[in-house]
Amino acid sequence: MKYVKKAGAPHDYRKWCRSVKATSKSDYREMPSSIKALIHAALVNEQGEICAYTMRRIDTKTSHIEHIKPQSLCRNEGDGGDLDYLNMVACFPRKGMISTCRYGAHKKGDWWVPELFVSPLHRSCESHFRFMPDGKISSASGDEAAMSTVQVLGLNDAVLIEDRARAIREFIYGPSGSEPLRMREASRLRSQVCARSGGRFTEFCIALRDALDDHIKFVDRLARKKAFVRKKGR
Repeated sequence: MKYVKKAGAPHDYRKWCRSVKATSKSDYREMPSSIKALIHAALVNEQGEICAYTMRRIDTKTSHIEHIKPQSLCRNEGDGGDLDYLNMVACFPRKGMISTCRYGAHKKGDWWVPELFVSPLHRSCESHFRFMPDGKISSASGDEAAMSTVQVLGLNDAVLIEDRARAIREFIYGPSGSEPLRMREASRLRSQVCARSGGRFTEFCIALRDALDDHIKFVDRLARKKAFVRKKGR
């Protein structure tokens, strides 16, 4: 999971919210399509074009506006709670898919137990999880919230695991699978892989960063072993 640093809500959205405050129109379902499109584009942009839950590459055609705290609960609290921009992120898949996706926002649905959910809006969210070179994800420290989040979002779904594993293999070993990164290049990429490039984050960037950590440790151990053998053979 990649930390999402929220920017300010679009000006026209704030203006619309003020115009409907304390009226029956103060409801997400009443929002004009033009305003929703504006919000959607802003969310995709501030997330660097990756899904807030799965880190899949997204744009406005392959994602939808997700309320982290479900809309229904927000509405029950009244006073336009489902209009809070700070509760919105962009997530795969697009709205209106015929079949339900087995992971991410579709799997989460209306589930909400805040103390058992690690939100991508939490500054420390990245530190709660650990990605393996085989594409799997686990809790970094065994905390209950992280384990619950993996289950609720289906982050170990077979499709996601395979897609992350493929991205890791190609990133570290090249398209042919036979050109592993050298230490210097791996270290350079480790410092850059989670940074924006052209406004975008790299798909599965946190998984790639964790895999680079493992690769760097492996290359270092291998170099030390070779050095020891050479020294012993003198």
